[in-house]
Amino acid sequence: MARKKPIVLETISFDTQTLALNFFHEMLQRYVPGEQVMPEDTLHLAELFKRHPTYLSKVGPGVKYFEVMPEQFNSQCFCAVLNDGTKEGFSYRKCVTQKGD
Repeated sequence: MARKKPIVLETISFDTQTLALNFFHEMLQRYVPGEQVMPEDTLHLAELFKRHPTYLSKVGPGVKYFEVMPEQFNSQCFCAVLNDGTKEGFSYRKCVTQKGD
């Protein structure tokens, strides 16, 4: 991974991918599964989500809000709750690196 690559979002910028990964990891750890992401974090998370490799298919009818959902191996991930009520989990790591599986 090219860690020296700057990550520039409309709301916040990072000099390296590592700094961005740390920022969003710390954000994720402030929440428990089922908890809605606070408005101040939503600003940055919404911009990060736009960088996901499959953003257009994930965003569907638009995002109503973000929450945290449980993931495999006792971990958790961010989840976009869409305007139609469906939920799309996504990896903040994929958003930062813009690499798929």
